[in-house]
Amino acid sequence: RGLTIVTFGNSTTAPRKNIDKVYAVRLQEYLKDEGLESTVINAGNPSSHSGSIKDNDFAKIAHGMDRFDSGVIRYHPDWVTINFGLNDSWQDNGAKGTSRIPVTTYRHNLSFYIDKIRENKGRVILLTPNPVGKKFYGYHKKRLKKYRRVVKKLSKEKNVAVIDTWKLFEKYIRKNHMEIDSLLLDGIHPGDTGHDLIAKEIVRIITGFKNNEQVISGDKAAN
Repeated sequence: RGLTIVTFGNSTTAPRKNIDKVYAVRLQEYLKDEGLESTVINAGNPSSHSGSIKDNDFAKIAHGMDRFDSGVIRYHPDWVTINFGLNDSWQDNGAKGTSRIPVTTYRHNLSFYIDKIRENKGRVILLTPNPVGKKFYGYHKKRLKKYRRVVKKLSKEKNVAVIDTWKLFEKYIRKNHMEIDSLLLDGIHPGDTGHDLIAKEIVRIITGFKNNEQVISGDKAAN
């Protein structure tokens, strides 16, 4: 059988009307080009943070913990990408306000997901939250950087593959003499080019693992 892959996250992962192909769709196509058959299940949910609705119910939806078993584990995936942070870090009450999910809880949630996926014989790729556009520079960006650092540190501690989406996007705009907002629809959500960059990095990790390569993406790679 082919690979079963779940892309687990928030609205930057979920299908979106004004995006031609989100990274989950592109991932399946690119893997096929590499000779790897796959089923990619998009478990992205708009407005989702990594916790439970009991932790923060600003968005009255099924959040990460609420749907982890039904949306991820039940598929017994070979690979899971985990992409949370933007909603977790968000401060609804201004610069001095608390985040929806505290950074320590965010770290705990990601760690829980990694451990459970591994218990079920799956492999993990962590994604840092992507950078925000200029209208969110200031306290939103400053807080979000803390959540990005958590993902990078956790990837090293757990020896998990990581895609530093922040670094990936900034490298692309420097190379192409662009502004960060050119990769974002609204200052937050990646456009098609951003989704394409993410998909290609995921493919690089999966095909690299298949070829027994150790260092594949970001600061640390193999599971």
